[in-house]
Amino acid sequence: MKKFAIASGLVMAMGLATGAQAHPDNAGYWDETPNATVWKTGSGGCWRHGFWEEANAIEGCEGYQAPAAPAPEPAPAPAPMATVEKHIVYFDFDSANAGDVSDISDYVNSLKSVTSVNLVGHADRIGTSAYNDALSMKRVNAVSEALQAGGVSSSVISTGYMGENAPAKSCDGHRGTNLIDCLRANRRVEVEISGTK
Repeated sequence: MKKFAIASGLVMAMGLATGAQAHPDNAGYWDETPNATVWKTGSGGCWRHGFWEEANAIEGCEGYQAPAAPAPEPAPAPAPMATVEKHIVYFDFDSANAGDVSDISDYVNSLKSVTSVNLVGHADRIGTSAYNDALSMKRVNAVSEALQAGGVSSSVISTGYMGENAPAKSCDGHRGTNLIDCLRANRRVEVEISGTK
């Protein structure tokens, strides 16, 4: 009986040896081919070969460590911020004196790049239409020259004029000096600056 048990054990061991081997995907472990199922112990551990190394550890078996997540890509540098800035230069009655526009030229010169500086001249309704067209053109030219004197390149400046045709204020019912004072908002050059900071 004892010989039979020993013989049976040898047959089983030989069967195990032929049915179980190290699968290329599970190097270091005994598994069942052809589906490469790793053998488990009664306590749930994985059966290792004698030549098992830490590098052989597979998911679901002791010693396995998930690969570290790749480091996140560095955030891209922020794109330059496009900006449109508007300014208004006001004029005295019947005047084309632009006065001090250094705050505008300083702003333009502070930009990383300048796309355009668009100037549009305006006049109030007092006087003839032809006179007011000419006056609004003189005003826009005065602002353009002052900006260039402040370092703004003429290549980015564009000019136009509207005369009395685009009033900011109507001032109906006003007369004399009250009308002149009220219409001050119409005596202007509008400055629109496009660029990136």
